[in-house]
Amino acid sequence: MHPEKLMRGGANGQQLNPVDELPVWWGESGMPGTSATQTGVVVGHNYSTRDAPFRALRVVEPGDRVVLSTPAGVLEYAVKTAGPLHKGTLLGAHELRESVAGRLILANCDVRDGKPTDNHDIVVAQLVGS
Repeated sequence: MHPEKLMRGGANGQQLNPVDELPVWWGESGMPGTSATQTGVVVGHNYSTRDAPFRALRVVEPGDRVVLSTPAGVLEYAVKTAGPLHKGTLLGAHELRESVAGRLILANCDVRDGKPTDNHDIVVAQLVGS
């Protein structure tokens, strides 16, 4: 995970766009960790023509595991749900914005046949071990 946090930006305050190829922590969310009391959100790019760290989010399924390496240690999460979510949904009032201890959300912008769609691929996972 990129060490710099990502805050909402852009002219309308509604853009989430990592500036490089590395996934980044969404600065308005909690930090992943064993003592986390909030949901942590990590966003990353997806490309159809080249590799990107979050390209595989569309094939993640409930029951899969997410392993996150942090300076404090390795965290393991169980995937609860995975699938598309309309772009902009996480920027407004939505149940995924609620603080849930030990929850991790991974998100990318969905790309199909070289063109962006109106969705994000979203993976929601819960901390199971460290």
